[in-house]
Amino acid sequence: MSQPGAGFDIYAHLQARPSPHMHCPHCNGVGGASPNPELVFACNLCGAPRIMMPDGMPVEPATLGLLQKADRARKKRGFLAGLGVVGAVGAAFGLLVTLITFFISVGWSLLPALLFVAPSILAIVFARGARGAATKEIASSIDAAWISAAGDLVRAGKIKSAADLSRVTGVDPGRAQQVFTMLTVDADLGASHVRIDAGPVVAQVPVDPRFAALEERERQAEAEASAALDARAKGRSG
Repeated sequence: MSQPGAGFDIYAHLQARPSPHMHCPHCNGVGGASPNPELVFACNLCGAPRIMMPDGMPVEPATLGLLQKADRARKKRGFLAGLGVVGAVGAAFGLLVTLITFFISVGWSLLPALLFVAPSILAIVFARGARGAATKEIASSIDAAWISAAGDLVRAGKIKSAADLSRVTGVDPGRAQQVFTMLTVDADLGASHVRIDAGPVVAQVPVDPRFAALEERERQAEAEASAALDARAKGRSG
């Protein structure tokens, strides 16, 4: 049996520290994250949405709050899915009992219909509508969280472009470009929590031509309204 070389420590792996990316701020578990089609990245242990910041940089409280909001909506949607299944089972059971009692007494068949069928159908309808609202809340919260995180990274001087965002966080380049576009729009609208010129680095992001056209139409509408008011005022004075 060969002996280990000098300086070999068989317990070295016990002293190793996991990468900050492995630690989940939601469940405090050490399991890392994987790409997710809806949440972008999700914890491998609890399934909560994650944003993996570079160089051990912590996720700011505002960003974490948005991720937690998305996670609550995700769990709510899961509960509503279960409610829909219970409603479907209850409706099927109620219909069966209603059919059985119908052959015995038409009047008595109304009782299971009112006790089981009607509430179950209402539960199914409610669950379906609420699930749609929860899905929209997840999407909006994830977008806001990534915009907030990108703003933090720009202010910290970690990134200058969408390519940098994709490189340091591992997010898909298309998603990174989408986030930077939304970040630029929010900055142009004066959103103080995502201003990209507040730090030492100014992000170079192309301006969306759709918003430039919208601003031009707004200026023209203001000019036309002002001209109409001046003409009306002159007509009254005349």
